[in-house]
Amino acid sequence: MKLWSKEALVLGGLSGVLETPLSLLGFEILSDILFLLFIICIFMLCFNKTPKFLSNFISDYPKTSYYLCAIGWIPYFMIITTIVFLGSVYFVSYSEEFIVRFLLSLAYISLGMSFISLIIAFTRKKG
Repeated sequence: MKLWSKEALVLGGLSGVLETPLSLLGFEILSDILFLLFIICIFMLCFNKTPKFLSNFISDYPKTSYYLCAIGWIPYFMIITTIVFLGSVYFVSYSEEFIVRFLLSLAYISLGMSFISLIIAFTRKKG
């Protein structure tokens, strides 16, 4: 497997930017479709196939791609932490209150870290 870090991060950034507003505005079906497309594109990257729209987007919009790379880690972080948390449920029984608090704190942490990532990307681009 060839490492496609820029493509994977831009894909994650696109997914986060497109999915989040749709899910917050109540368009869960569209958000789920975008998430499914995100997963399909990840598998394509795993098998050394870059989706055409992704390579075109990176070449046509390099500045936007740079900032999407900065926040592209967020969907992967959310997916991995959710899988690890759900896997730990089989070993530890959590209260319902703890689960809600954990998921809310996860959302707040990722939101705060996305702002920090964008600030770092902005200062590096300026310098």
